Amino acid sequence: MKTALNKYLKHDQEIQIMEQVEGGDLIVNRGNESKPKESSYRDLNAADDYEMAIKLCQANIDQLVKSNGKSQPQIVDKPTSPESSVTTPTTYSHVYLRIQPFFTTLLAPSTSDVQRQFSFLVYLSDPEHQLTRMTMTQIVPCQWLEIFDDFEWVEELIAEVLRVGVEVIGQEYIVARMGWAGKGQPMKEVGNS
Repeated sequence: MKTALNKYLKHDQEIQIMEQVEGGDLIVNRGNESKPKESSYRDLNAADDYEMAIKLCQANIDQLVKSNGKSQPQIVDKPTSPESSVTTPTTYSHVYLRIQPFFTTLLAPSTSDVQRQFSFLVYLSDPEHQLTRMTMTQIVPCQWLEIFDDFEWVEELIAEVLRVGVEVIGQEYIVARMGWAGKGQPMKEVGNS
């Protein structure tokens, strides 16, 4: 799963999100990653429920912010091209992204069949701009984890679920940073004078 996840999180969202803003570069620096264990068992370290997932995300991000210290956005003049003497200001700021799986259950209608599912909470924090955004991905049946190593489609579908979640949170962040929220209100009709 890590291979497919890395493929989706590296480049595609960066391009799509940056197309929404007026130019600029997006550079992703990953924090300390733990390497997956060589095992056929997939332990997602999932939280027991949605509320616990939120608490884990907040605690993890708070710890990262403290370990990085209070950093201010850094503005650097950057040449627009190697042969040009024109520079544009480039702002570097820290944005933290946490993906936390969690379990949920669904009760099938007209039966007492309880289906155990999991989903991912995608939590984004920009402490410098006091922005926090989160979304929840589509749910996935827990039984898929049991067949994860047997069928490539399972990895591909879980990676797709994560890709969409990261795209949504990235777009939400751009909307907030660019001040676009509320600008999508219906236009007032211009009356005949």
